[in-house]
Amino acid sequence: MADGRTDEEWRTFIKEKTDWTMSTASHGIEPPPLASLTSAADPRFVLAIDHTLLKQDATPAQIDVLCDEAIKYGFKSCCVNGIYVKQVVKRMAEVKASTIACCVVGFPLGGGTAEAKGFEAQQAIQDGALEIDTVIPLGLLVSEPMPCVAIYQHLKTIIQAAGSIPVKVIIETSLIPTEELQIAACLLAAEAGAAFVKTSTGFASGKGATVEDVRRMYRTVKYKGNVKVKASGGVRTFQACMEMFAAGAERIGTSSGVALVQNTSVGASTY
Repeated sequence: MADGRTDEEWRTFIKEKTDWTMSTASHGIEPPPLASLTSAADPRFVLAIDHTLLKQDATPAQIDVLCDEAIKYGFKSCCVNGIYVKQVVKRMAEVKASTIACCVVGFPLGGGTAEAKGFEAQQAIQDGALEIDTVIPLGLLVSEPMPCVAIYQHLKTIIQAAGSIPVKVIIETSLIPTEELQIAACLLAAEAGAAFVKTSTGFASGKGATVEDVRRMYRTVKYKGNVKVKASGGVRTFQACMEMFAAGAERIGTSSGVALVQNTSVGASTY
């Protein structure tokens, strides 16, 4: 069982998977599910959008606007901080909208204990969240030697606390110094039971989501069969969305959902 692996056994597993992911053999896997999505009018598009507002100074009035936009366009979720989950759920119930509440946990640093993140996830779920986005403990990931068991158990604790609710694990690609460590982060998240691996919080310095990172993440987790990729951080045009879909993303996290649906350009922002 994966729970019984030692750090050395984890490193062997990660090395084997990394070698395959970085080889030309991984290039022959089947095309990503949304690679054929080429129009903002495609009904699959809005269902791939997590309409997001995570700023520290986000107000209840701004969350209402976020909800109204999600209702109008039919976005998959409103992704918010825990304080606003009940507000999103209540607003969607009032109009019987299909948009769900997604809540971030241990966000944006990922530096809390697994138990604290697990409790935060359970509180959000109790308030009505139907998806959870959490952050990998990045300091452990980039340490040498990498404590694989500790990272795996940390993520497993959060995912188990969420029960049947899907958990997306943010690996913060722009702060990971090597491709090999990106792959390791995805593998540990996938093995721990993540529903998605996600590129970025949108709060870290760096490049946010890139096509290369998304493609690598897709190839890494494809072996699991049921783990998906979410691209977030700087995806601000429909063209960028198409590129992410072609690379393997099945969800986009963005504060620019309305502009994306309208296929208009937007200025720089964190998300």
